Amino acid sequence: MKEFLSSPKIKIFLSVLLVLIMLSVFTHNVENNVVSTTFNTLTYGLSKVTAAASQDQSEEKSYSELKSENELLNKANRELRARLIDYYDVKEENTRLWKFYGLKKEHEDFSLIPARALRRDSDDEFGSFTIDKGTASGISVGNPVLGENSLVGWISEADAYTAKVVTVLSPQTSIGAIDKATGDTGIITGSAKFAENNRTTFTKLNSEHKVKEGDIITSAGTAGIYPKNIVLGEVIEIGYDTYDTSHYAVIEPYDNISKIVDVAVITSYQGMGEILSKE
Repeated sequence: MKEFLSSPKIKIFLSVLLVLIMLSVFTHNVENNVVSTTFNTLTYGLSKVTAAASQDQSEEKSYSELKSENELLNKANRELRARLIDYYDVKEENTRLWKFYGLKKEHEDFSLIPARALRRDSDDEFGSFTIDKGTASGISVGNPVLGENSLVGWISEADAYTAKVVTVLSPQTSIGAIDKATGDTGIITGSAKFAENNRTTFTKLNSEHKVKEGDIITSAGTAGIYPKNIVLGEVIEIGYDTYDTSHYAVIEPYDNISKIVDVAVITSYQGMGEILSKE
């Protein structure tokens, strides 16, 4: 309003209006109609200008309010989108956990971290892959990694947000195992001969072993690294290595390791590391 009143046109208008008022006083009876008409016309014009100024101010205020409301709505939308993303992340994680619900129910002492395969090492014939969780989630080198149906590997490297999984198809793997049907024990380790077909080997078998096709092999849990009774796979073939004169069985995991996506990392369990600490 201050700017409105200080504009040159308004000053001129008010000066003219003041003159007309003086004329109306001193020439009350002289040309009264002309002065009155002129005065009324100018007064009407002034009222129009004042109304226009008021309308502009009102519109400016409305724009300011709308801008403020728009900013608040945008902020609310951003917060809602963030919450929706969080919701989907939690939902996805719960879906992954649900896949391992049976295992968790059977082994209540397990602490499981659900994860997903991010990428695979194309140069590794044994199917190693990188997952989307790391030390920030509580994962450590050596932690066992489960597929939906069997143990698929272990953590060989880990940074804050990712970790590398070496699979049971790799010769780097060494897991104490037992045939649940016969009680025969041995070591699960990978072999280049069988890895391409998603198979590993149950080695160091006694010459008088009773292992047969169809038997289920599980972890023995004797070294404090892997929990006991985690399914490793099924015997599909019995073999004999003439090079080192040893008996072995070919094992097929219950998960297709080259296509696995969802996994769970066992970060702790009852008895973890106890045997190692005694050795």
